[in-house]
Amino acid sequence: MWSHGLLQLFVFDRAAAYKALGQITDAIADCSLAIALDGNYLKAISRRASLYEKIRDYEEAASDIERLLSLLMHQMETKNNQTGLSERSVNLANDSRHARSWLSEIEEEGKKEVPLDFYLILGVELSVSTADIKKAYRKAALRHHPDKAIQSLVRIENGDDKLWKEIKEEAYKDADKLFKIIGEAYAVLSDPIKRSKYDSEEETRNLQKKHIARASRAAADGYSSSFDKRSGMRSGREARKEFGYSASKGPKATRSNRFF
Repeated sequence: MWSHGLLQLFVFDRAAAYKALGQITDAIADCSLAIALDGNYLKAISRRASLYEKIRDYEEAASDIERLLSLLMHQMETKNNQTGLSERSVNLANDSRHARSWLSEIEEEGKKEVPLDFYLILGVELSVSTADIKKAYRKAALRHHPDKAIQSLVRIENGDDKLWKEIKEEAYKDADKLFKIIGEAYAVLSDPIKRSKYDSEEETRNLQKKHIARASRAAADGYSSSFDKRSGMRSGREARKEFGYSASKGPKATRSNRFF
């Protein structure tokens, strides 16, 4: 029999493994179980938000980040009332600031109304056959049927029937949401006409992204070169390296390292 805490840690760690393997729906499912077991689990909420962002479900990602922000603000208020300003309070304030910035990014992406990443949801490559898509869908649908989520909780020892009823309802609701996303992916990718239209739009979006990225780099390099010539200063990247500040350690990396 699993204890409450052990199962919570197990499914959260397994979610990390699934994420590393690129099995995004599996990772989302395990984060959802961890959150159902503990609604204040900051790392699980943050990780699930990042996974929803990965499949471009910006509405769900924003919902999780808002939940994260609410918990952070509550913890910060509680901590300040108990001990006044402390290192923990400062960390919570920084986390809140990064979460707000993240939320703004997600909301901006959501305005673009880009469809979900159906290939990533089913865990298949763009070149796979219709037969392979069907096989991947059947596997995912069977694995993530809402009833399966409830079965994962049956073996846990706990005497509080009301608590476990709430946990099971939360787990079922999240699993049902994921199950519908999987069905939506299959509905598009299994239909040759819908898939062709989706692939064409994806290709156009990717080309636009590359064009924007190249233009941004060119503009940044041009400005940096001009500034360096005028001032005789080294580039910002060189300066950051000298002082131990890697370009990868910006707000997003801080957010990821803190929460995930």
